[in-house]
Amino acid sequence: MALTTGGKFMAEALKAYGVTHVFVAPAIAREALAEMSVLGVKSIVTHGEKAAAYMADGYARASNRPGVCFAQSVGAANLAAGLQDPYLAMSPVIAMTGRKTPMEQQKNAYQEIEHSKPFASVTKFSAFVERVEQLPYLLRQAFREATSGTPMPVHLDLQGMTANVIMQSEGDLKLVVEDAFTSRPAFRPEASPDSVLRAAQTLSGAQRPVIVAGGGVTASQAQQEVVELAEMLSIPVATSLNAKGAITDNHPLSVGVVGSYSRWCANRVVAEADLVIFIGSHTGSQVTNEWRVPAEGTPVIQIDIDPSELGRSYPNEVSLHGDAKATLRKLIEALEPIGGRNDWVSRAQELVREWRDEVAPRLNSEAVPIIPERLCNELTQFLPEDAVLVADTGHAGIWTG
Repeated sequence: MALTTGGKFMAEALKAYGVTHVFVAPAIAREALAEMSVLGVKSIVTHGEKAAAYMADGYARASNRPGVCFAQSVGAANLAAGLQDPYLAMSPVIAMTGRKTPMEQQKNAYQEIEHSKPFASVTKFSAFVERVEQLPYLLRQAFREATSGTPMPVHLDLQGMTANVIMQSEGDLKLVVEDAFTSRPAFRPEASPDSVLRAAQTLSGAQRPVIVAGGGVTASQAQQEVVELAEMLSIPVATSLNAKGAITDNHPLSVGVVGSYSRWCANRVVAEADLVIFIGSHTGSQVTNEWRVPAEGTPVIQIDIDPSELGRSYPNEVSLHGDAKATLRKLIEALEPIGGRNDWVSRAQELVREWRDEVAPRLNSEAVPIIPERLCNELTQFLPEDAVLVADTGHAGIWTG
């Protein structure tokens, strides 16, 4: 029986799962990081734990693979604080922390707190790795939880302040890699045929439908299907801030970001619609402008991987539980191209033109100091077509929206 250290196993497992970078607030898992450097997995050292979580989140969103971050025991709560954004954005982040040994617990060990509570609110799954023999199946479970169903952050608490107990211990550790869980979505469940048929009938009967595409569209890589459905049925498309770019801003059916940090033209289009199709989008305060857009009573079709989101905030005319890309494909197959919405599309385009005319003077303003609209316009002109622009939270999101 060949014995392997936890550090060596960790490095080999992350490499096998396709992880190319890990984000680390030192000092943590030194043995694993040393092994990773040999295998070509790059460690990005951060100044603080929250930065490690944010960078892992960015890696996950850009690659659709789990982003991995580490922090030692004394920084665990800081790492948890950095998981709020990926938790709310349904981003597959795997956070690993050290944990003081049982002999150090309840004795006022340096900066030690109980880790399960801060991680409970920002993770889908959290487990304590007490012995090295637990590492193979708990690490495998972490990848399963992070990428399947609703992707979300997960947490492994590794024994030892720097995870040293797990990293240095030896065991008969068998590496099993489940390819389905190396990226999100691990699976693409489809909505039931009956719900797809009812959604198709409801869509066909609407005169002024609008699509609201959310972050689930991006996570599912369903941008093409959203545009295809919109073009097939002549439906204007708004997006949440999280899904900006799911349809290009210069597409004739694009009306922009809807909600609080938005374009007023998008809010007007959604407000005037007689049917709203939420696709992979929360119906929270930001997307709906404090639940005012759409108005209460507006018929809603909702597609979501998370069944608990279906009907939240707005009762659904039709609920479709499934992966956005797979369910949209079934919906497209159940529909025939529909004309006769020229007036509605023209109305949406008119509102977009009015908004563009209103903001145009500010885009080229010579005001000093520079105003945000001019800055955003200059960035738009300068950046290449495939550039990724990352906006801070809070009011910074207004200008990118």
